[in-house]
Amino acid sequence: MKSLLIGMVALLLAAAALPAADVSGTWKGAFDFQGSQVPVTLQLKGEADVLTGTINGLPTDPAEIKEGKIKDDQVTFWVSVDYEGSTYKVIYSGKIAGDEIHFSMGTEDGSWGTDLVVKRS
Repeated sequence: MKSLLIGMVALLLAAAALPAADVSGTWKGAFDFQGSQVPVTLQLKGEADVLTGTINGLPTDPAEIKEGKIKDDQVTFWVSVDYEGSTYKVIYSGKIAGDEIHFSMGTEDGSWGTDLVVKRS
């Protein structure tokens, strides 16, 4: 029984020590905005659980990633975007699946949102 408990604790510690998914690099995709596809390029750098980088293709170009986090296969961050004279905080929440990241993205106030899939290039 004691060896089983020690084995379970060791397994949990090993799982906790697994590194976050590697997201560093260039990712490309497009999202729908009012019936048009908007191409974007993300330049990402992941170090431990911190995500930094930029997004090109938004009205604010490049948009700097703020408060980027990586946890296991999840990434989150936000960017500030100026659009038609107003500034919006756009929040991204994504799941890494191999060489793709599936994002839900939208304004902080919930007035707009869409999905975005980017692929490592």
